[in-house]
Amino acid sequence: MSKVKTKIGIIGAGAIGGGVALFIEKALSQKADLFALADINHKNAKALQKRLASHPKVLDTDSLIRRADLIIETASVAAARYILEKAIKLKKDILILSVGALIEEPSVLKRAEKAGINIYIPSGAICATDAVGAFSLGKIKKITLTTRKPPAGLAGAEYLKMKRISLSNLKKERVIFEGSVYEAIDFFPKNINVAATLLLASSFANVKVCIKVDPKIKRNIHRIEIEAREGNLRAEVENVPSKLNPKTSTLAILSAQYALKKIFSSLKIGG
Repeated sequence: MSKVKTKIGIIGAGAIGGGVALFIEKALSQKADLFALADINHKNAKALQKRLASHPKVLDTDSLIRRADLIIETASVAAARYILEKAIKLKKDILILSVGALIEEPSVLKRAEKAGINIYIPSGAICATDAVGAFSLGKIKKITLTTRKPPAGLAGAEYLKMKRISLSNLKKERVIFEGSVYEAIDFFPKNINVAATLLLASSFANVKVCIKVDPKIKRNIHRIEIEAREGNLRAEVENVPSKLNPKTSTLAILSAQYALKKIFSSLKIGG
């Protein structure tokens, strides 16, 4: 007798949502069904539906959360706040890409634990989340994150408008932000998931963030430095921006796929 497959619903039909959907069909078809899609722009969900062999349903967000077993959020921080609340209320596990939503409302994690649900977070652009987590069990003294992006990776950010910073005709690298991890998440909700993931993995509230724009690079580059009593860590990752959305990276898509692979695999490597 065959086991019942997990019904997966994806909220957000952009570059990451599309990449995850295709991965589910290709790699997880024996264990999961791509049940439904939802997007604030109904046409986006319909367009993705046509690309998929499984032809999942297109539902509104509330219906998808109610009917699916596992929710995957690939939409936005604003959408993630609402989705988290609904998932907790209906006791549904969720894989969340807009990690900043968890930082803005810390009680979400406690309420999720009380409800008995799992919140999964992909490693994203951080290649050493398990190492960061290990350091959190010791004595961390300092964490810094330096992010460098090409101008297209930060185009349209509200912070740039607020500070009247123009990225047009930029000739050399420019520091556009230095501050706390909370400020970075607040000012750059679409661009700085790395900072939110680093904060959650380390449990270290004083993460310092520096964001630079460099017209000479074509990749998003993140450098993480940790100083701790038990040792030091330095890691740098270069991510290729997605052709569909330069504000995200191809590695973000792969990390979401890998998170799903771990969820459905009996082999657990790391955390």
